[in-house]
Amino acid sequence: MDLAGRKIGAVRAMTILPVLALAACASSQPRNAAQPTTAALGREVVLNFGESVHIENGVALEFTTLAEESRCPKNVVCVWEGNARILLTARSPGATRVLELNTNSQYANSARFESCRIELRRLEPYPGSGTQTGADLTPAAAYQATLFVDGAAQIANP
Repeated sequence: MDLAGRKIGAVRAMTILPVLALAACASSQPRNAAQPTTAALGREVVLNFGESVHIENGVALEFTTLAEESRCPKNVVCVWEGNARILLTARSPGATRVLELNTNSQYANSARFESCRIELRRLEPYPGSGTQTGADLTPAAAYQATLFVDGAAQIANP
């Protein structure tokens, strides 16, 4: 092989090796592979839209849907305070259920699943003004739900 052929071969190797290395890294680590959060009973947990949390008693909760956002924006006078409604998917080894939680006290802000009571304490961001329309609306992915998860009292064995 002459000198020109060796240079072309070296250039190809220098081009291909980084591409192969990047492909190997990408395949070993899934994109956006966020590990689920773990939480203790009797404490608040902040759950981002699309995130999951594993409770210490084996229940997992996932913030799956922003079903309604009609809360009256800050600094605006409204006839009705409005409501924000979210859906959580609750899972345990033996069951799966969709829970509906609301910010308005006229509707359920807590639900029971297995031995847990899950309460929606806050939903952020709170609407900021009455000028949000169309593309200016906050996307569901920007929401965070603050939940309080409590369990049924358990009697310890002596």
